[in-house]
Amino acid sequence: MHGRKIAFFFLLALVCGIAMLALLPAIVVGNLVDHVLYEVQSVTLVEKLLGITAGMEIFPMLVRYIVGIVAVSLFSTGLRYVVHTSLHRIAVRTGGRIRVALYEKLQTLSAGFYAHMPSGELIANLNSDVALIQDMIYSHSYNWIKNISMFIFTLVMLFYYNTQLTLMLTCFLPVFALLSFIIFRYTRFLHRRLRDKFSDMNTYVNENLGAYRVVKAFAREDYENGRLNEISTEYQNIAIDNAKKRLNISTPLHLVSRLMSIFGLCVAAIYVINGDMTIGMLTIFNTFVFNLQEPVRTITTLISVTQQVLVSANKIYDLYTTEPEVENAHHLQSKQGRIRTIEFRDVSLDLGGHRILDHINLKIKNGQTLAIMGPTGAGKTILISLLIRLYDPTEGSIYINGVDIRRIDLQRLRREIAIATQDVFLFSDTIDSNIAYSNPEMSDEMVRQMAETAQAADFIEKLSDGYDTVIGERGIGLSGGQRQRIALARAVAKDSSLIILDDTTSAVDMETEVSILQELRKITNKSKIIVAQRVTSVQEADEIIILQNGRITERGTHDELLAMNGYYTEIYRIAHQDEEVVSNG
Repeated sequence: MHGRKIAFFFLLALVCGIAMLALLPAIVVGNLVDHVLYEVQSVTLVEKLLGITAGMEIFPMLVRYIVGIVAVSLFSTGLRYVVHTSLHRIAVRTGGRIRVALYEKLQTLSAGFYAHMPSGELIANLNSDVALIQDMIYSHSYNWIKNISMFIFTLVMLFYYNTQLTLMLTCFLPVFALLSFIIFRYTRFLHRRLRDKFSDMNTYVNENLGAYRVVKAFAREDYENGRLNEISTEYQNIAIDNAKKRLNISTPLHLVSRLMSIFGLCVAAIYVINGDMTIGMLTIFNTFVFNLQEPVRTITTLISVTQQVLVSANKIYDLYTTEPEVENAHHLQSKQGRIRTIEFRDVSLDLGGHRILDHINLKIKNGQTLAIMGPTGAGKTILISLLIRLYDPTEGSIYINGVDIRRIDLQRLRREIAIATQDVFLFSDTIDSNIAYSNPEMSDEMVRQMAETAQAADFIEKLSDGYDTVIGERGIGLSGGQRQRIALARAVAKDSSLIILDDTTSAVDMETEVSILQELRKITNKSKIIVAQRVTSVQEADEIIILQNGRITERGTHDELLAMNGYYTEIYRIAHQDEEVVSNG
């Protein structure tokens, strides 16, 4: 890292050299005018070419000047090529490291962060914001250093050639400084507004691409297209308004720049008429005044893009400095083996000002199966989320093997827990890779065995490429039940000591569910937590708890809960009534 910084600043120093070399052609041309062209203006063409008039060596002098200009141009071009390629390499590698660092940061952030952060904002962080940082390192830093160096070197040379005239020109500098300051202050607001609207557009597109099934099912394509068109139009209007406001500010700056150039040329012409300046000196001076204009003309663009970069840099900084709500404690348990016991002791959780879980107490021993039932919104998924520390309890503690879960390293903890949820996410990869996600080195035989456990082997083998079939994004092309079974196979394949199944069989038929549960019961070396709505999914569990409004209202075995004549009994009766209706039908 230290070496790359040295290389970067060395390259910027070379940019200063490029700016200095850019002044030499004007000096050479000025001297050519005074010492060659002006002195031989009355000599015939033949004499000029032969170089024999008045003892002057015209042709050799002309060649030396031309060779000098060509040599400076070639050297400057070669140096510029080296600097640009080197800066581009540094910029691309730096952008890559920033993306990786941001992605690694995202992996550490808690569920609460993702609940409030739009996906479009994160996409903008990783793509457009980082791209702007790359541009700053590659092209904008080059242009800033080049223009500042050009301005300073040109001003020094102007003082060297004519101090009095240069002092007159410096009267324009305070106006440049004032207008530049106004541009710097104002354009940041413009770019922040544009950046926020770009994030909104990203979020909308990303959300709708993920919800394409719903959009098509409700025939709302025209409506969604119209909404995107509205957001896009707003973005365009802001971009156009920003450009208009930047022009309103930059136009006076360009006008003052032109006036300075005209003023310098007029005064220099008077000096020539009075004999105080040669034609060659006028050429040099006029070129240098023009060189002063270039930084002034480009400063509005540079300030605008720099403010755009600063807005993006602040967004990246805010993301990178975000502290996770859940993180490792300073003093961790030194050793943590397989999960043997899990205990919730008076656990409560508040989210968004609402109590989600209220004084939960339960215990799971090694190899036991705990089932959780309850109405929608009761807190079932949140309860199991506490086990993998997507959240930490507001009150109470969770203990694994008698150790507070907050004293266990997060990576060690999560390696011991396998989870399959109702909201299945499959990667855009082969079925084999999805099942073997926890262990890419898993043998083909083991993958097939896990698929058989999840009752997925039959439909996988019927696919055109079998286990090598590439799944579309988020499992496009597979039914809900097929996706759930692949996710279940992925969870079972993980070398863990606890399996959590969050309504994993909700999209499969009853017959398949029975087969899956039979296979799961054969796994006796792992504890299991099953969240389900069907009685058939939970009735064989060692303990069943009913969660309502964040509290455990019933607990016991299947028979014990039936005897309570409560929520579980009602669900059981409804299920059997449905079965009778189906059988009678």
